[in-house]
Parts: sequence; structure tokens; C-alpha cells
Amino acid sequence: MAFNFQSLQKQLPAWFRQGGAEGDVVLGTMGRLVRNLPGHAFPGWSTAEGRKAVADILLPAILEQPGFKNAWHAEMTELDYGFRRALLERRQISPCMAARQGGCHLLMNRKQDTVVMINEEEHLAIHSFAPGFDFDTLLQQLYRLPMGLSQALDFAQDAHTGYLTSLPAEAGEGVQLYTVLHLPGMTISNMVPQINRGIEKLQLHIAPFYPHLGEECGCTYILYTTPAPLGALEDTVAHLTTITGTLIERENQVRARLQEMTLRGDVFAIDRLNRSYGLMQYARAITAAEWADAISMLRLGVAAGYITSPDATSDELLAELAGLAIQGGDFATTAPTTERRHPREATAAELARCTAVRHFINHTTLHTAPATA
Repeated sequence: MAFNFQSLQKQLPAWFRQGGAEGDVVLGTMGRLVRNLPGHAFPGWSTAEGRKAVADILLPAILEQPGFKNAWHAEMTELDYGFRRALLERRQISPCMAARQGGCHLLMNRKQDTVVMINEEEHLAIHSFAPGFDFDTLLQQLYRLPMGLSQALDFAQDAHTGYLTSLPAEAGEGVQLYTVLHLPGMTISNMVPQINRGIEKLQLHIAPFYPHLGEECGCTYILYTTPAPLGALEDTVAHLTTITGTLIERENQVRARLQEMTLRGDVFAIDRLNRSYGLMQYARAITAAEWADAISMLRLGVAAGYITSPDATSDELLAELAGLAIQGGDFATTAPTTERRHPREATAAELARCTAVRHFINHTTLHTAPATA
């Protein structure tokens, strides 16, 4: 079934809308699993005929697997630049796949929790997503397709190093894990550089969720592991779980401290929240960076009880904001162009964001708004 962007927009990924027990700190988990076919050159070195041969083996086998018989599917030549960028903004495809052309195929199940890429950096790359902080569910999703495929296909592997990859140092389990973290408390308290230094010492990595907008934009980050060596997946999960738990605890401590400061009359955090709410309420053109930062502050306001609605619970408001976050990218707005005819002109995407957020603003109340005379 061919991709239809309007359908994808209406069916926002559940993994990003559904919060977990960690509230607004962990937005979701992601996993990447890669496999290669023996006797075929890796995509980065293969010819067009070689990529077609790999696709001819993998594509029909995948389309026979449960959950993929009615999946969205397209060769990358069928997807235009805007659609690729929208998928990239949602983290549903990798930058490498966004640049691919003939012989490279993309498949996505109807739940949008599993994306399959053929002839990306590896012959087969699978990205899976789960809400909250649930690696057990994530790994079950991640392994379901390759386990089914292994009944009919052989994957390149070595008894000592594990599954073979295009980068020899990444051979092993062929699995990499990610946690998406929303850390507005630590971000506005200028603690992110300290986090970066500590994470490096713990053999993990942290990167901005919106790298094209700035390192701290949106206060959202991806904490991730290196590809797990053979036999080390369980230890990798345990390590990532421990460090994520520590960051959750620390972020909640900082948020509590900010609330205490607010009660003592310090307007630092409240001013950030009020400015974001005011931007969403009155602005007529909002840039992508302004959008990401404002959505982050609104999420913080809802989680702290400063923004409420008579029509929705806090969990429902957080889910609405999560949906807005991934709808607000330059290309996810489905605006026809992001270019300006002159420097002061608002783009169609900047105008579309203002319309998208109106429903949230109109049915919520900001309890920290200053009293009027």
C-alpha cells in the first residue's frame, strides 16, 4: 500500500502520544535492529543491480509477515523531499535513508510502531518505538519481524562476533537502544553541559532530538547506547535503564525545586511558561525553534498543574501537546513551501503552526497569568 501523508498525519504515532509511569520525563523508547544478507555487497558499496537483488529477496518476505501484509510501502524514488523530511523529523527514518533512491524501500506498519528500511546503511534496518519507559515491549516489537524472516532467510553472522554489519566495530547483536527524554527543568537550569560530560564517562551518548534547531531546542534529548556486542544485550538494557532512571529522578528534583522557587516569589520559571503560552495565544507566525521551545514549556506547565482544562485530564493534555510537537516541523505541517520570497515574510509552515495550536489554547487555562488591573 502506497504512503499517504494525510493518513499518516491523522494517525499520529501512539508511542509518542502515550505517556508512561514516568510522566512527562520519558517520552518514549526507540530501538534499531540491523541485519545483512550473506553474499551481497553492503548498500554503500553495492550497484543498482545489487540493491535490486537484495530488495527482491527481502521485500516479498517482509510483506508476508504478520503486521506487514497491509503495511505502507514505497521505493524511495516515490517519496518527495518534503515527505522524507517529515519522516526524518518524526525520527521514523534515518538521515541515510532520507538520501536513498532506487532499489531502497521503506515499509511502515499501520500502528506506526515499526519502520523497515531496505538498503539503508545495512540490507535490513528496523526501527521500533514504544511509549514510556518499556524496553521489554520495545524488544518484543523489534525482534518480531527478524525472527519471522529467519525461518526463510539466512543472515550474515559469525560465531565469535555475531551479526555482521557494514561497520566492523558495530558487529554483534545488531541492536541499538534509545530513550527520548524531556528535560526542561535541567535545560533551563543550565545543567545540560554537566549531563553531557557525565554521560560520556558512562559510555552512553546524548544528542538533541531537534539537531537542526539547536542543541537545547525543545528541551528534548535522545539518550542512546552503542550497538550491543554479542551476548551483551541484557547488560546494555540494564545499563541504559539505570542511567535513564537517574536522569528521571534528577529532572523531577529540579522541577520540584523550580516550583519551590515559584512559591517563594521567584518568577524565573513562571516567566518562561507565561511567555510560551502568550506566544501560542497571540503570535501569527511561529518558527520551528519557537514552536519546539514553547511546546516544551507548555508540557512542563501541564505536568506542574499550572495549565488545566475542564474538558481534559492532564494526561490528555500532554498527549495533545505530544501530537502538536511532531506536527509542528517545517515539513510535517504539510505546508506547500518553507521558503520566503523576502526576509520578513512568514512561511506557510510558520502560519500553519498558529492554527494548529488554537484548539489547545482555547480549551485550557493558564493559572499563572498575571492579574489585570
